[in-house]
Amino acid sequence: MLQEFGRVLFHPSTLLLWLGLSLLLALGGPFGTYAASLSQRLAFWPLVVGAGLAGGAALRVVLRHHLGWLGFWQRALVKAGVLTGILAVLVFRMAEGLGPEGIERDALKGVAEVALGVFGLSLGLSALHITLARSREAATAGADCPLLRRLPAERRGAVIRLSSSDHYVQVVTERGTTPILIRFADAIAELGGVEGLRVHRSHWVALDAVTGARRAGGRLFLTLSDGTELPVSRRHRAEVEALGLAPGASEAEPPASR
Repeated sequence: MLQEFGRVLFHPSTLLLWLGLSLLLALGGPFGTYAASLSQRLAFWPLVVGAGLAGGAALRVVLRHHLGWLGFWQRALVKAGVLTGILAVLVFRMAEGLGPEGIERDALKGVAEVALGVFGLSLGLSALHITLARSREAATAGADCPLLRRLPAERRGAVIRLSSSDHYVQVVTERGTTPILIRFADAIAELGGVEGLRVHRSHWVALDAVTGARRAGGRLFLTLSDGTELPVSRRHRAEVEALGLAPGASEAEPPASR
């Protein structure tokens, strides 16, 4: 988990987000911090944003490993709630100490404002994360995925999964499903730069599309962003677990169909 935490925290997009958000908050001076000097705000907000991003990255990894059976947005809500509980009072008290004489404000109101800000920002960053992930997938697919060129233009998008049925392969993207007459192995080869793995003799999934996992009767199932639940065969289970896709999968009931 430590390596995964490092990859998330020190990803270029995370570092850019830290820099941009720190500058924005330092210049804007929210939660009463505008009363402090610019130099104080430039010292204060990078520390707060860095702590928040580090905490968010740690929670993201922990939740994925131990509550992987929850959907993406369910985990995002849990993460936002935990971060709010940890940071709201801390940020308010730290902000109070800025300035020559401190910032005197109503404590309850101040904590509530910070809590609302932290909760909203956490959910906003989760939305940004999934949007960027899907955009990267779509861009990569469009440039390096010969399989997408077989699809009608209106069905081309980020690939979610491939499923084999008879002589056809069902190509599922964020824009719908298209059956193609092609061998399953050839379809996987034509995915090009799309990151994913084969989880069953009849199923391949994109890594970014996996939103949860569960175990039932000794079997492992992955839940995808389109609401589909696919079985993982014994042959491919070790690879799925090695990638951290289902370490915390529980003995839960299948999710309700959408």
